[in-house]
Amino acid sequence: MATSTPIIKSTIIHQDQNDHIRLVIPLFLLKKLKLHPLTAGLYPLALGKSTSHNKLNIKQNNAHHHSLIYCQSGSGILDHKSKKREVKRGDLVICCPHQAFTFSTNTAVKSQKENSFYWINFTGKLADDFAERLLMKMDDGLAHVGLLANIVEDFDNLLALGTRGYTATNVIHGVHLLQQALSSLALQLRLTAFNQNSHFDIDAVESLMRNNIHQELSLDTLAHYSQLSKFHFSKKFKELTDTSPIQHFINMKMQYACNELDNKNDSIKHIAESLGYADPYYFSRLFKKIVGMSPKQYRDSHFTEK
Repeated sequence: MATSTPIIKSTIIHQDQNDHIRLVIPLFLLKKLKLHPLTAGLYPLALGKSTSHNKLNIKQNNAHHHSLIYCQSGSGILDHKSKKREVKRGDLVICCPHQAFTFSTNTAVKSQKENSFYWINFTGKLADDFAERLLMKMDDGLAHVGLLANIVEDFDNLLALGTRGYTATNVIHGVHLLQQALSSLALQLRLTAFNQNSHFDIDAVESLMRNNIHQELSLDTLAHYSQLSKFHFSKKFKELTDTSPIQHFINMKMQYACNELDNKNDSIKHIAESLGYADPYYFSRLFKKIVGMSPKQYRDSHFTEK
């Protein structure tokens, strides 16, 4: 992994007025972040926010880190992989190490709204994995995720690290905010890509499952409800949830069973029957396989205040 000096020099930021925030993580802290078990996976090298009507240029030639740009308002031009593309409000950019790119805010149009962009350079042992999760749903490092309040809040809190001080607690919290933001963006990209290419309504399917939690639901019934073949329904459902429809329904049933065991004194047999399982022993085996303990063990492990 490269040291901080060439990493910082690889990204050059120019702006006409001092109306941006830039936070460069100092070398002594980078050394700790690289080694600490709670931060070594992913951590920022430098980050900032630019808000201006004036022109902002970002140029990267041969960096050893990943670069992220998120457009809160206005627009810019990304020159990456021999393609020039417009970056608009709600767009996300991810560029990998050793990939040259330039980014410039768009000020050609007189009515252009104020440009507001977040940028973060990040690295770590898991940086490639986090980036790959994002890039798999992007078009050569560019995608629209929309203006997300939680992402803006996470990035603002990250920038506030500079005023809170570099204590271990503050820095670890900041690193986990970055991980949280990247995970949220990956989820949003997945949902956006799925909704653009399908009329499949996952919320409606889950609502159907909840409304029928006390009985069985076949794959035929679920597919028919979604007006899809069993093959296409299962494929779309797993693409969005990482699990099969029936397994998802069973997991939902076990979650319901946990709530019943925590809050009611009904027998395990009664709870099994209320979920459509006539055989309480089969229910118990299924519960243990998913939850990791038997229904009785789960109930006995519950702590209540007296």
